Amino acid sequence: MTRVPPRHEVAARMIGWRNGWVVSAALAALILFAPARAAAASPARNPTVSSATYIKVANVSYVDSRVFFARHGFTATWAERGQVLRLQTKSTRIDLSVDKRDVVFNGMRVLMGEPAVFRANTLYVSRIDADKLFLPILSPSSVPTPAPALRVIVIDAGHGGQDPGTQNKSFKLDEKAFTLDVANRLRPMLVKQGYQVVMTRTDDRFVALPMRAEIANKAGADLFISIHFNAVGGAPTVRGSETYTLTPRYQRSTGSAKRGPSDDEANPGNLNDPWNSLLGYHMQTQMLSKLGSVDRGLKRARFAVLRLVNSPAVLVEAGYLSNDDEAKKIATTAYRQLLAEALAQGVRGYALAISTAKVK
Repeated sequence: MTRVPPRHEVAARMIGWRNGWVVSAALAALILFAPARAAAASPARNPTVSSATYIKVANVSYVDSRVFFARHGFTATWAERGQVLRLQTKSTRIDLSVDKRDVVFNGMRVLMGEPAVFRANTLYVSRIDADKLFLPILSPSSVPTPAPALRVIVIDAGHGGQDPGTQNKSFKLDEKAFTLDVANRLRPMLVKQGYQVVMTRTDDRFVALPMRAEIANKAGADLFISIHFNAVGGAPTVRGSETYTLTPRYQRSTGSAKRGPSDDEANPGNLNDPWNSLLGYHMQTQMLSKLGSVDRGLKRARFAVLRLVNSPAVLVEAGYLSNDDEAKKIATTAYRQLLAEALAQGVRGYALAISTAKVK
């Protein structure tokens, strides 16, 4: 895959308080969204986003982060007053920063669809991020949409055939060979966990992006894992691992500076938005733990395989072939074995999490 950001979409060939008004959370709820008051009357039974105070900024609905996270046992303090709000339980810490999409979630970088905004001495997060990013990770049992049963897993080894993917020409390394090797290592691990495993390719052949999703959908996949390695031209020092899930409808992808008309379109994969986030969180967590790689974040994108597949799905970028040091690691069987183990552990963590949720 040629990495010109946002690269998979190319491959698919594939106000702030300082500048505006300040509104108290209570007043905003009364004036802008009075119906939300009724939803807040019984938050204990169903601690969802709709029970939290929210406002509207630039046509985006925002939730008071203190109220939303308090439903899940978090306390809020300023790590940097007016700049970084820290939300914390005994086991979890989340740092939100004013006007930024980056969140530090238990030490891991997570990208929201909208930046946090400062209002009434607190930070607000978008309602979509609260509903489809934070809620499933913190409380899968609170997600209204049932989680898919987990029986069939499709492993997608990126590229193949005439499409070598990224390359390190100095070392004569092709992405397509490494993705297939990792897929072949992952398969028996998932079979041992009791899953039926389907591969989008088992040898060095080209499989079109829509066909990869079609294979998964015909197999009745409950989970889809697409394996890749990254590269970036002109920046040989860039390194690290990142995980992508499908961008929710009405939000912009991580690589997009502003929203566009295509952001309002619904894709088949959006039916699983909460479960995509939960899966992505566990995959990124395990990659960082096993590989010890630089954290490039849990991100969102509308890559073809994520858009078109009917099941929860992730696309992992496990390292940069354009970085010589990292390329040397990727070229070792030990690194690829660790990566396969990380992905298997990610599936295990996801399966444990959805065991507490409603299942289709």
